[in-house]
Amino acid sequence: MYRGLWNYINRFMDKGHAVSIFLPAVIVGWTLAGVTAGILVCVLTGTDLTAALADIICGGGYAGIILGLFGGVFFLYKTDI
Repeated sequence: MYRGLWNYINRFMDKGHAVSIFLPAVIVGWTLAGVTAGILVCVLTGTDLTAALADIICGGGYAGIILGLFGGVFFLYKTDI
């Protein structure tokens, strides 16, 4: 996933500016994936969505920080841009 997004962004801009687009895109992507997964679990289990909304948003935020930011920085470090 990281490689595909990195290659897509590099098609439209140089590597110096691509980092400033890549990291926020990865963070937002993982945050939305976490929130979507939380909402889906609530719908499938029948949990009241309004009662669990704060937990879902918090879980999505942690997914964005841990998998998005740290994963994106590690990917950029590993690719040696």
